[in-house]
Amino acid sequence: MNFLIDMGSDAPCDLTQAGTRARLILINYSEIEKIYTNDDGKIVNIALEGGGGGGGILLDAPLDAPFSEGSGLTAYEFLGFRNDVKKSDEVVKKENKTKRFKHHVSFVVYEDEQVQKNNIRDLVRGRFLVIIENKGKTQDSIEVLGKECGLEIVGQQIRNAHEAGGFFTISLSTPDNGVEFERKLPQTLGTTYGNGLDLIDELLGYPGPETPEVDGIFDFSFDFSFE
Repeated sequence: MNFLIDMGSDAPCDLTQAGTRARLILINYSEIEKIYTNDDGKIVNIALEGGGGGGGILLDAPLDAPFSEGSGLTAYEFLGFRNDVKKSDEVVKKENKTKRFKHHVSFVVYEDEQVQKNNIRDLVRGRFLVIIENKGKTQDSIEVLGKECGLEIVGQQIRNAHEAGGFFTISLSTPDNGVEFERKLPQTLGTTYGNGLDLIDELLGYPGPETPEVDGIFDFSFDFSFE
């Protein structure tokens, strides 16, 4: 197939499978040192302060360490059930007609123990880079959300004892301050599906192949220009 959008009712190729896998990776945004991209715009490495990953945590299981700065952990893994992880993207039209994007993700925490309440408290205080996998296991299935300004918790009700089994529903989004936006849609992680999984394992502290060093850019500054 070609890479142009084909107008009309006949799809030129197989449609993408809708939905996401129930796996979510959260990384403390403040601990990202640099993000490397290749010429195709795919992310090929995420360098963390101190090098490598800091170990993985399952948000739906009892934890031995708090989800917070100082715990010695940087990247965190959430494993839910079926479609418990949901993502969406939004176009934002600014006053000067410049278009930007907002990234969103929500997930369910199936425990209400005090250790999970502590984790959620720290989620409320933090800002995160998010890695999520769309269904299909294609070379573009794994995406990174919040590359330019991170995602933070949305101010809303997060638990109702009379609904959804009384579990916590957490929503993260591009900051709603009218200033910080993403200039791109979520970018693919890895040059192939397998490479993306290897990069996640590396971030979580699992042994895996070394990621080759490549030229790339990562701008920590926010978009204040309203160009």
